[in-house]
Amino acid sequence: MPELPELEVVCQVLARRLTGRRMARVDVSPKGGPLVVRDLTGLGFDHALAEQRLDRVSRRGKSLLLALQPGSLHMVVNPKLAGRFQLCSPGARRAGPVHVTFHFQRPDVELRYVDQKRMAQLYLTQDPAAVPTFSAMGPEALEVSRETFHERLRSFRGEIKGILARERFLAGIGNAYADEILWEAR
Repeated sequence: MPELPELEVVCQVLARRLTGRRMARVDVSPKGGPLVVRDLTGLGFDHALAEQRLDRVSRRGKSLLLALQPGSLHMVVNPKLAGRFQLCSPGARRAGPVHVTFHFQRPDVELRYVDQKRMAQLYLTQDPAAVPTFSAMGPEALEVSRETFHERLRSFRGEIKGILARERFLAGIGNAYADEILWEAR
């Protein structure tokens, strides 16, 4: 499952390569796209994204946020276990089952969303807070102070590894990095 460090790298690459680009069209695969795509706007996922410009890419916890203009739309991507973006030239070999393809007006690159397990979720929304569990995330793992960490820890019960991996406790840490943190802490 992609966690904070992996998603931060994906965020930086997408921001550098795609910010300012306008989408020409979006293709949603009939074989699994409906399991992955969630349209909270009622406008139609592919229809609403056509002609949108990618304004900003950011990360919150284990989700990527793509802010789109005009229309103040947001795409919130929770890759879960196996979701991945493939940034490639049109016609490049596919790296697994492609559920969504974003085609840009300048056709030198396309963005594909691949998910072997079909567990990921791509939400289209006008308000990221409408995405389930998004508002319930705790503070960002890289931004919490030692004092805040200890204060928040008092209100959670259970094994420390499970607490570290809960998004309500700290946003962005999953099972793998909880192990690494505990190893470093001895």
